[in-house]
Amino acid sequence: MLGLFLVCAWAAVFLHPRPARGFAHRVFHWRPREIPFAPANARSVLLPNVTFWAWERPEDLRFLLPDQAGVAFLAKTIFLEATPANFPADSSPPFVVRPRLQPLRITPGTQLIAVVRIENPSTPHASSSFQQNQSAAHSFPIFSDAQRALLAVEIADLQSTPGVSAIQIDFDAPASAHAFYASLLQDVRRKLPPSMPLSITALASWCIGDPWLAQLPSGTIDEAVPMLFRMGRDAASVAKFLHSNTDFPVAACRGSLGLSTDEPLSHDLLTAKSSSATFDPRAKRIYIFSSSAWTPSAAQDIIQELQP
Repeated sequence: MLGLFLVCAWAAVFLHPRPARGFAHRVFHWRPREIPFAPANARSVLLPNVTFWAWERPEDLRFLLPDQAGVAFLAKTIFLEATPANFPADSSPPFVVRPRLQPLRITPGTQLIAVVRIENPSTPHASSSFQQNQSAAHSFPIFSDAQRALLAVEIADLQSTPGVSAIQIDFDAPASAHAFYASLLQDVRRKLPPSMPLSITALASWCIGDPWLAQLPSGTIDEAVPMLFRMGRDAASVAKFLHSNTDFPVAACRGSLGLSTDEPLSHDLLTAKSSSATFDPRAKRIYIFSSSAWTPSAAQDIIQELQP
């Protein structure tokens, strides 16, 4: 009987390898080399597999070929005012907009994602790089529907930027702002063409334990990019989670990763070291941040690492 069981088990593995790998992982905590992900919808398929973030500094990315990678560039920064209730709904908007001030050079045909950074009232007005604000105790101002609509118009206006094929919102919304942010995302979605992807960056905590993203109406966003760098005090717990789980429990976070060239965890994920995570980063869309201007050698190193 034991021999017959082993023969049947071997035949099942041979004929149905993927279910067998999943069973083995659950039983033995075995790590498969590849964990394919299902795109959230047809729009998310349009996003580049590899994207370089170009923040607020001069960037010359003409060495990138259009079929190699996309570019997500900071298009504008929106500073929210601390007391929006003082603004009449039909007067000046309760925020200040700073457009991109630095030149960006790309090869024609490169896929562009316009990024809008939203700054909380309590954060400094000079954000030069991604910084995760994880203060759940921060008291967020109350915005009226009309004021939120003005903000949605400002964000959706990026769709008219020449060459832009998607919009990404970078907003470290504290817990007190989740309801506002959820409504804002729905407002922006309604103002975009049905075919244009809407991406957001996501604090790692949103992807591993905070349910608010999962509660968004279906189709509101096309991805939430887990920001696995500049995590502050959460870095150790996030690294432990990646080491012990097959993927993020929030579906919107499963299709992509946000990494940086200057942090050990990102380096391990980029080089697919088995000790860093139970999933293969090459099976996801990758967004890469650099604290300094991109160079041809640095970009090519990234691209080569991510080749299948």
